Amino acid sequence: MVAIIRCTESETAHIEWQEGLFPASGRREWTWTATRPREFWTKGGHITLIATPDRQGLLYVTRLGYTKRLRQVADLEQKLEISHVSALSQPVMLKEVTARLAARHDRHLIDEGQQTEATGKALLAALVELRPDAGDVIGRLRVTLDGYTVRSTAGEALATQRDAVLGIGRMAGMSIPQLARWDPPAEELYDDRPPPAYLDLLSRTGAASADGGQAAPQHDIAIEDHHIGHDAEMFLGWIGERTGHVAWRQFRQDDQSLLIANVNRTAVEGNSGADLLYYHQSRGSLVLVQYKKLNKVGGYYYPDSDRKLADELKRMEDVDAYAAGLRRTTDDHRLSPDPSWIKLCPPEGLIPQANIMVPGMYFSRQHFQQLRTDPRLRDGRDKALRFGYSNVPSYLDNTMFTRLVETGMIGTAGVSTELVRQQITRSVREGRLLTAGILTGKEQPQSARNSARRRRR
Repeated sequence: MVAIIRCTESETAHIEWQEGLFPASGRREWTWTATRPREFWTKGGHITLIATPDRQGLLYVTRLGYTKRLRQVADLEQKLEISHVSALSQPVMLKEVTARLAARHDRHLIDEGQQTEATGKALLAALVELRPDAGDVIGRLRVTLDGYTVRSTAGEALATQRDAVLGIGRMAGMSIPQLARWDPPAEELYDDRPPPAYLDLLSRTGAASADGGQAAPQHDIAIEDHHIGHDAEMFLGWIGERTGHVAWRQFRQDDQSLLIANVNRTAVEGNSGADLLYYHQSRGSLVLVQYKKLNKVGGYYYPDSDRKLADELKRMEDVDAYAAGLRRTTDDHRLSPDPSWIKLCPPEGLIPQANIMVPGMYFSRQHFQQLRTDPRLRDGRDKALRFGYSNVPSYLDNTMFTRLVETGMIGTAGVSTELVRQQITRSVREGRLLTAGILTGKEQPQSARNSARRRRR
């Protein structure tokens, strides 16, 4: 659906203030709310033409966004949330857009609110005719609404990689909206070849800056090859020779730098699994996450039927034992000091262009092994052991897990980069789908990080 929202002067000032705080190349997806007559906003979400007044009060379409309904605030009033706001490179007068509508669409035009399906399509077509660059913005918004349909195991691998990338951003305590803005593959994905690196698909479309000029591309905070520092060069050296199936981006916030890399070198049909590796250098903290998929039909994971599990658990036990041997009584406290974790998650049928991770259950390696002996999980056919939302007594979800990693409550303490190097090279050598992140630089106290997070809201 398509809608029009006409902004007041105060709403326009608020939008401009938000854009000044969080420019298009910044690190946070911002939203704003508005209240409008309920009769014109009765259905779901809409690609929205955002019209703002100039000094003479004339309305110009200056931005596009995505509007969804929130709660009803009164009998006749509806609260709206507008997100994914993107400025057009050049505003266009709203009257010019509506003047291009054919009579059959113009008679159904609503000055402000959601439009009929046919009138909405005509409005977007008129806008693109006047401002061709609006087509790219509309395309990104459509992915937000519709998502990318997963049709193969290669597509599932891409979804897993995307989830790991978003997870690493959260573990680092950075809000990086461009990690969720991506351009779906132009061609069908095949299982007999490596999947595309998710980081290579991140949208590079430019956006107008707050001062009206053309901003740098969305990746202007990504450090290119010739700009990398020593830490990034060392990290990428562990991955080995870079190929078309290795992608990386580096981000900076305050005094810290976050490098994220995707390594896809094995055809999906021969891939031995997916790993997430996150290392916080100043803490010496390492977290390893092994992805496992719930069954598509029943929504369960059957460990006794997983032929790879025994070898993977042995690897996790070895890593945990190695890390335990490095612990010192002077290390920072951890609720769980072992690095190895398992995430059970459903296979994605649709990959959105939104900062949403795949829902899942996180278990430490020890917790997972203990649950394998829990009689409550032997509720399958013929007492089969299975993990699912309906029978697992406790687990960590995305928010809990990433927040505990960010605050240093879980993960190793005092581990050197040698263990990190070992695990990266092992994942690459074994042909696993690896998403790795390393955070370097001076860390602020949690109180300071919390204050900075509140300021960025």
